[in-house]
Amino acid sequence: VIVFAALSFFTDSAGHTVFGDGNTWQAIVGESILLWVVHFLILRGVKTAAGINLAATLAKLLPLGLFVILAALAFKIDTFKLDFTGVKLCVPVWEQVKDTMLFTLWVFIGVEGAVVVSARAKHKKDVGLATMLAVISALVVYLLITLLSLGVMPRAELAEIRNPSMAGLMVNMMGPMGEIIIAAGLIVSVCGAYLSWTIMAAEVPFLASQHGAFPKIFGKQNSKEAPASSLWLTNGAVQITLIIIWLTGANYNNLLTIASEMILVPYFLVGAFLLKVARQKQDKRIIFAAYGACAYGLWLIYASGITHLLMSVMLYAPGLLVFMFARRGLEGKKDLCGMERMGIFLLLLATFPAAWFMFG
Repeated sequence: VIVFAALSFFTDSAGHTVFGDGNTWQAIVGESILLWVVHFLILRGVKTAAGINLAATLAKLLPLGLFVILAALAFKIDTFKLDFTGVKLCVPVWEQVKDTMLFTLWVFIGVEGAVVVSARAKHKKDVGLATMLAVISALVVYLLITLLSLGVMPRAELAEIRNPSMAGLMVNMMGPMGEIIIAAGLIVSVCGAYLSWTIMAAEVPFLASQHGAFPKIFGKQNSKEAPASSLWLTNGAVQITLIIIWLTGANYNNLLTIASEMILVPYFLVGAFLLKVARQKQDKRIIFAAYGACAYGLWLIYASGITHLLMSVMLYAPGLLVFMFARRGLEGKKDLCGMERMGIFLLLLATFPAAWFMFG
């Protein structure tokens, strides 16, 4: 969606819309072609390609580096300090932080992807180090871009720029060519990274199947060692989502909110499980990290609000039914305890008020 929203900078004009925000019928057709080209590449055993990764990385780093340099040169301290305390927003600071949590979370979603595919790594000890370096690098880049932007253009004007917003800032700093540089870099980098993203997404049902949480059919691989059944499920779901985007007119920000919301509960549960393991090992460092993860997970759930939490229930319930179906033929399965049965019942029951709230 963001690729074709970026392409609209080259195809659309004031009186003529082709790709728009990536949600027109022309955009959906293009997005579907991209989806299934990547799908069949992976089925043929294309796991990664050094050339593709290099192109995607350069397409990200070069525009970002140019933006940071130009923004530093154009930075004005008076613009940066304009309404620094946010009085004109008429919103307390803690409320401002809470309202931006889903967006802040979104930029780091995908870090867990290193763990998802770590089973295929040659040297598993490298996974942790690579993940930490990636997080720190991304954090530095985001801080530079965000803070420097506030010194180039006032916050109120920044809020009105369409996605990708960096393109609008580049136009302000270097003219129409800036828009082309950012849009082109975004298109190349996202298309290049989409191969890895699809592999990661397909790996999740594949691994879940091996652990008995998904039906066994999703644990099958083809002759090229690609998780074929899981891949068809994953990209079939993406195709349905693209059609819904076209029918509803949703855009990148709508998808961002849904994707961020759906990972909140898993993030908390991962932190809670880490706490359980840490207590068993009596490792104070891990216990400290686990408490921090749990607190952060609960804060995110609170910050997202009841509306988004109910939205997630609508999507968790079908997944729960798949889980229960998968358990039917599972050998050596443990019976669910009373608390687990109650949790399942309450979650399924919650779909009724959730549906009424969402569609009523």
